[in-house]
Amino acid sequence: MASSAYYPNKTQGVAYPYGQAALLKTQPPSHGKSGVPPLTALSIEFVAKPQEAHRVEVAIPTAVAGALKDVTGFAGCLVMVSDQEARLVTVVTLWSGHDRTKSCNQNVRWVNALLAPYLDHRLRMQTMVAHLPVLPMNQPETVAAGESAAMQDLESADETVCVA
Repeated sequence: MASSAYYPNKTQGVAYPYGQAALLKTQPPSHGKSGVPPLTALSIEFVAKPQEAHRVEVAIPTAVAGALKDVTGFAGCLVMVSDQEARLVTVVTLWSGHDRTKSCNQNVRWVNALLAPYLDHRLRMQTMVAHLPVLPMNQPETVAAGESAAMQDLESADETVCVA
């Protein structure tokens, strides 16, 4: 008998029956020919201060986006909080354009300064090349209806679930 698993998220998440997540159509990683340029990603993993752990999810994206919105090459920020320990945080800033690596490297100190009020202990910092697949564009109503139908199907079925 397959066991059911669902890992709720503080933000919206989508649950797919195990095996169906692979059915989502994505484009292969870009190698410069598909028109989707690669990105440079600066990933900073850290332990948040106990008194700041509850705020990082909202405060960090706001602070980073506000401070870097006009910086050449800045393409966005992603904040991930561990579902097992709220103080374990990963912040990823994305950089695009011809000089994406240079822009990223020039702004490492600025990103670190923005994270300093929340940081108790840094675990790891690394720069990576990121390739984001291009997903088919859906209308918000279609996506919401599909997510709702998928959740109803999961509630009535005893299946293994993968959360994406």
